[in-house]
Amino acid sequence: MDMQFERYKSLMKRELASGEHADSLFFGIYFGMTSKQFFAHCWEMNKKGLFTDGQNNTAVLYKLNNHELKHPASLNFYPSFTHNRISRLWATYEYDGWAPWNKHLGSDSLVTDVLALYKKWYNTGNPFITINDKVKGTIYVKVDGNRRIIIGRYNDITVKVDYTDMLTTPSTAKEY
Repeated sequence: MDMQFERYKSLMKRELASGEHADSLFFGIYFGMTSKQFFAHCWEMNKKGLFTDGQNNTAVLYKLNNHELKHPASLNFYPSFTHNRISRLWATYEYDGWAPWNKHLGSDSLVTDVLALYKKWYNTGNPFITINDKVKGTIYVKVDGNRRIIIGRYNDITVKVDYTDMLTTPSTAKEY
């Protein structure tokens, strides 16, 4: 892990020093978006039938059923705001057909499929780095300018993706 982690730390340092901004997240959502802009955008996407209420009405839900992944899946997400602007965003992916008897729809295969999707969505800049951590398992990290994306298995069902604006949350710059 040391070599991978050192590569990650070096990349973080270089990208933060570059002054580059990569604020785009997905579906028109971006770092720096105000809460009012976020809610208005989600309302518009809801009217188009793309977004709806997510997990326990505490997230936004997007149904991935346009062959983005190998099977129909749910993407739940919600941002954190710093000074009323998006500075972080968490997203979770789950295959809709998962059940204990459908092991092929678990997070082991889903994480590979989400990584492939993200390589399409974020096809410019630095590649994803694979880091094997004793606690977190295998995670995939992409850093472009101020934007860090971390993909990893959360549990047997869920893959979690964390987006962080490293300029507004510098205390997390050392984390992964």
